[in-house]
Amino acid sequence: MLSGFRFKLLWWLPTAAYMVLIFYLSSKTGDEVSIPTPDYVAHGLEYLVLSVLAGISLRKTTCLSWKNVFAISVIISSVYGITDEWHQSFVPGRYATAADWLADTAGAVVGQAILSLIKHKF
Repeated sequence: MLSGFRFKLLWWLPTAAYMVLIFYLSSKTGDEVSIPTPDYVAHGLEYLVLSVLAGISLRKTTCLSWKNVFAISVIISSVYGITDEWHQSFVPGRYATAADWLADTAGAVVGQAILSLIKHKF
Protein backbone atom coordinates (compact mmCIF):
# COMPACT_ATOMS: atom_id res chain seq x y z
CA MET A 1 0.00 0.00 0.00
CA LEU A 2 1.30 3.44 -0.88
CA SER A 3 1.80 5.98 1.86
CA GLY A 4 -0.27 9.17 1.73
CA PHE A 5 2.64 11.21 0.39
CA ARG A 6 3.52 8.70 -2.34
CA PHE A 7 -0.11 8.38 -3.36
CA LYS A 8 -0.39 12.16 -3.67
CA LEU A 9 2.87 12.29 -5.59
CA LEU A 10 1.41 9.93 -8.19
CA TRP A 11 -1.35 12.44 -8.92
CA TRP A 12 1.30 15.06 -9.75
CA LEU A 13 3.32 12.85 -12.13
CA PRO A 14 1.21 13.63 -15.24
CA THR A 15 1.44 17.36 -14.52
CA ALA A 16 5.20 17.20 -13.97
CA ALA A 17 5.73 15.01 -17.06
CA TYR A 18 3.73 17.46 -19.17
CA MET A 19 5.84 20.34 -17.87
CA VAL A 20 8.96 18.41 -18.91
CA LEU A 21 7.42 17.93 -22.37
CA ILE A 22 6.77 21.67 -22.66
CA PHE A 23 10.37 22.37 -21.66
CA TYR A 24 11.63 19.85 -24.22
CA LEU A 25 9.53 21.35 -27.01
CA SER A 26 10.67 24.84 -26.03
CA SER A 27 14.28 23.70 -26.36
CA LYS A 28 13.84 23.06 -30.08
CA THR A 29 15.35 25.69 -32.35
CA GLY A 30 13.19 27.80 -34.58
CA ASP A 31 14.06 25.59 -37.56
CA GLU A 32 12.96 22.44 -35.72
CA VAL A 33 9.55 23.79 -34.79
CA SER A 34 6.78 23.48 -37.34
CA ILE A 35 3.24 23.82 -36.06
CA PRO A 36 0.32 23.71 -38.51
CA THR A 37 -1.74 26.14 -36.40
CA PRO A 38 -1.22 29.79 -35.54
CA ASP A 39 1.28 30.23 -32.71
CA TYR A 40 -1.29 31.64 -30.29
CA VAL A 41 -3.56 28.61 -30.81
CA ALA A 42 -0.70 26.22 -30.11
CA HIS A 43 0.23 28.14 -26.95
CA GLY A 44 -3.37 28.25 -25.78
CA LEU A 45 -3.93 24.53 -26.29
CA GLU A 46 -0.61 23.65 -24.67
CA TYR A 47 -1.45 25.56 -21.51
CA LEU A 48 -5.10 24.51 -21.51
CA VAL A 49 -3.85 20.95 -21.02
CA LEU A 50 -1.34 22.00 -18.35
CA SER A 51 -4.04 23.87 -16.44
CA VAL A 52 -6.43 20.91 -16.50
CA LEU A 53 -3.69 18.52 -15.34
CA ALA A 54 -2.69 20.91 -12.55
CA GLY A 55 -6.34 21.29 -11.53
CA ILE A 56 -6.86 17.55 -11.30
CA SER A 57 -3.61 17.16 -9.35
CA LEU A 58 -4.61 19.87 -6.91
CA ARG A 59 -8.10 18.48 -6.46
CA LYS A 60 -6.83 14.97 -5.77
CA THR A 61 -4.07 16.01 -3.36
CA THR A 62 -5.53 18.94 -1.38
CA CYS A 63 -8.70 19.95 0.38
CA LEU A 64 -8.98 23.17 -1.63
CA SER A 65 -12.34 24.35 -2.89
CA TRP A 66 -12.92 24.22 -6.63
CA LYS A 67 -12.68 28.01 -6.74
CA ASN A 68 -9.20 27.88 -5.23
CA VAL A 69 -8.20 24.95 -7.43
CA PHE A 70 -9.18 26.97 -10.50
CA ALA A 71 -7.26 30.05 -9.37
CA ILE A 72 -4.10 28.18 -8.35
CA SER A 73 -4.12 26.11 -11.55
CA VAL A 74 -4.21 29.26 -13.66
CA ILE A 75 -1.44 30.80 -11.55
CA ILE A 76 0.75 27.68 -11.86
CA SER A 77 0.20 27.58 -15.62
CA SER A 78 0.74 31.30 -16.11
CA VAL A 79 3.94 31.37 -14.06
CA TYR A 80 5.21 28.32 -15.93
CA GLY A 81 4.37 30.16 -19.15
CA ILE A 82 6.59 33.06 -18.03
CA THR A 83 9.47 30.71 -17.29
CA ASP A 84 8.90 28.95 -20.61
CA GLU A 85 9.08 32.24 -22.50
CA TRP A 86 12.26 33.16 -20.63
CA HIS A 87 13.73 29.74 -21.49
CA GLN A 88 12.85 30.23 -25.17
CA SER A 89 14.77 33.51 -25.22
CA PHE A 90 17.99 31.47 -25.00
CA VAL A 91 17.09 29.08 -27.83
CA PRO A 92 18.32 30.01 -31.35
CA GLY A 93 15.45 31.09 -33.59
CA ARG A 94 13.00 31.33 -30.66
CA TYR A 95 11.78 34.48 -28.96
CA ALA A 96 10.07 35.39 -25.72
CA THR A 97 6.95 37.45 -26.28
CA ALA A 98 4.25 38.83 -24.05
CA ALA A 99 1.66 37.76 -26.64
CA ASP A 100 2.71 34.12 -26.26
CA TRP A 101 2.47 34.41 -22.48
CA LEU A 102 -1.00 35.95 -22.79
CA ALA A 103 -2.03 33.04 -25.04
CA ASP A 104 -0.63 30.63 -22.43
CA THR A 105 -2.63 32.30 -19.68
CA ALA A 106 -5.80 32.49 -21.79
CA GLY A 107 -5.47 28.78 -22.52
CA ALA A 108 -5.10 28.08 -18.80
CA VAL A 109 -8.29 30.03 -18.07
CA VAL A 110 -10.18 28.15 -20.79
CA GLY A 111 -8.84 24.89 -19.36
CA GLN A 112 -10.28 25.76 -15.98
CA ALA A 113 -13.60 26.75 -17.57
CA ILE A 114 -13.74 23.30 -19.17
CA LEU A 115 -12.74 21.65 -15.89
CA SER A 116 -15.52 23.52 -14.11
CA LEU A 117 -18.02 21.96 -16.53
CA ILE A 118 -16.76 18.43 -15.89
CA LYS A 119 -15.61 18.79 -12.26
CA HIS A 120 -18.23 16.35 -11.00
CA LYS A 121 -16.08 13.56 -12.52
CA PHE A 122 -13.24 14.40 -10.15
